[in-house]
Amino acid sequence: MLEEVGVVMDKSTWSFSWMLATQGISFWINILMLIIILFWVLSIIWVAKDIMARSNRLSLQVLSVFLVTFFSPIVWLPIYRVIRPIGFMRDRLPWREAAVMNLVVCYNCGTLNPKEHECCLACGEALKIKCKQCGKDYPHSYGYCHFCGAPNID
Repeated sequence: MLEEVGVVMDKSTWSFSWMLATQGISFWINILMLIIILFWVLSIIWVAKDIMARSNRLSLQVLSVFLVTFFSPIVWLPIYRVIRPIGFMRDRLPWREAAVMNLVVCYNCGTLNPKEHECCLACGEALKIKCKQCGKDYPHSYGYCHFCGAPNID
């Protein structure tokens, strides 16, 4: 009885040589299964790298990798391609760099514009508003006029 257990737990049975020893249709089925497993693993790796390059939200990263791991990549990958964030994080300019470069963010569309521009380059929305108290122009994104301190209330 112990000999039978030893044969089952023999390390030689853990290798993939049994796949090469098969012939005919079972050989091609085994090769197809290996290709599917490889595609699945590569899909998991690609989704993990892609979502980490697109978002800092840990919950979104974990959810995306979880879904492609436990559901078929054939089902999940097209859905992931639709719901993933559009832009990459490296394409966005941090606000500190934008401030140093004298850029202002359009409140309407989020495009970076030079501070001296009156209107957004992308959507045409006014970037500056006239203070109701002192009459001077200041960026629309400011909460208060930086000349007199009046609140930015429409």
